[in-house]
Amino acid sequence: MKMFKKLSYASLVFPGSAAGMPIFIFILPYYAGDLGLGLSMVGILFFLGRITDIFTDPIMGVLIDKYPSKWGKHKHWIFMSAPILMVATYFIFIPTTTSPSAFYFFASLLLLYTGFTLCTITQLSWSSFLAPNYDDRTKLLTLRELMSLLSMFCVITIPAIVELYDTSLEAKVFAIGIFVLICTPLLTANALKQVPDSMASHNRVKNENPFKTFGGLFANKMLNKIVFAAVLIGFCTGLNGALYLIWMEVVVELPEYSSRLMLVYYVVSVLGLWIWRELSIRTSKHFSAGVACIYAISILAIGFIGYGFIKELESFARLIAVSWFIILYGFAFSGPLPLINAIIADISDKLALEKNESMSGTVFAYLITLTKIGFALAALVPYLILEMVWGFDISLGTSNTEESKMGIFYLYTFIPIIGYAIAAFLLFTHTFGRQEHADVESTLRDT
Repeated sequence: MKMFKKLSYASLVFPGSAAGMPIFIFILPYYAGDLGLGLSMVGILFFLGRITDIFTDPIMGVLIDKYPSKWGKHKHWIFMSAPILMVATYFIFIPTTTSPSAFYFFASLLLLYTGFTLCTITQLSWSSFLAPNYDDRTKLLTLRELMSLLSMFCVITIPAIVELYDTSLEAKVFAIGIFVLICTPLLTANALKQVPDSMASHNRVKNENPFKTFGGLFANKMLNKIVFAAVLIGFCTGLNGALYLIWMEVVVELPEYSSRLMLVYYVVSVLGLWIWRELSIRTSKHFSAGVACIYAISILAIGFIGYGFIKELESFARLIAVSWFIILYGFAFSGPLPLINAIIADISDKLALEKNESMSGTVFAYLITLTKIGFALAALVPYLILEMVWGFDISLGTSNTEESKMGIFYLYTFIPIIGYAIAAFLLFTHTFGRQEHADVESTLRDT
């Protein structure tokens, strides 16, 4: 497959990432503070939106596997996801009222994640057809992650520019929404035209309960080990995202640099993506992902210890220290999850051989469903703890108590250390590597 076709495939992640990443960093604080819903309410609604959405995932996965169209196995589902994403983006980023109700926010989130999930599961399932080889799959899915990082780079660049003229969250959120609405139809149409799809016949199983097919995966120990690692990593990255603006304002007291430092973070993560990809090709996917987790733990530990030395520094010196922390931590961001996606694709090949049936859609639906729990808890847990345990009030900013400020610091650094440590152990003990997959690929080719 030529590079332009690979880029066209990878670009399908762009709209979802551009709409999804700001949820943690901008949308949750915007609805909690500027639009008056409060931290606890926003955290609960976000959690319910993600958890409610998981009931559709098993159905989507089985539909992708069992019901191709005349265009192939995947293209029609991608086509359907685009308008759903666009409508949801409009309602969330350009709210029709200055005082949205809890139901308005919940329904908009549910619609957004429905479109996002349909696109994500389909695209990841598609990778099994486009890149059947162990290392080729790693390269394709890290290219997809590069495109995701590019979308995040754009989304951070937009508010960084807007911040020079208007520091309000409303202006930043509105500008991001317009950007997503423009790029979604263009990139979707290009991918549908350029990328080949699997035209192989698929057996349709009538009256099959998708939840039964989905539930059967809970017994697969190899799959669940990697999925649980993904859940933990999703929780860690989501928690850092959900607390980032609050951490920048209340803990390090540099809110005016928040968008620009986040921009630096995503620029650095592109280099990190290349490093972890190269390491995976020289060793294995699971080893490289595990090393990325250990690296994240190291940087967080340095930040945890170093905060005691920098909190009393003058603003400029503190900015330098925080900038270095964000730069170093950025190397870890893009490491584990794209490699885990490639590992899941490998495992889906193993299951296809064992069951004599393509299951990539169902397997990726399983992954997406369970990782949603990690992302959902990433906002709910810290927001509830901050308000109910430490009495943090987002409207008070730096006027909050020192105890609640330290609560933010502990949540931002110490909790992810634990999550990454468990994920690293799970990844290092994975046993399905390059040679094992080559044997499966060879057998699938011959059948």
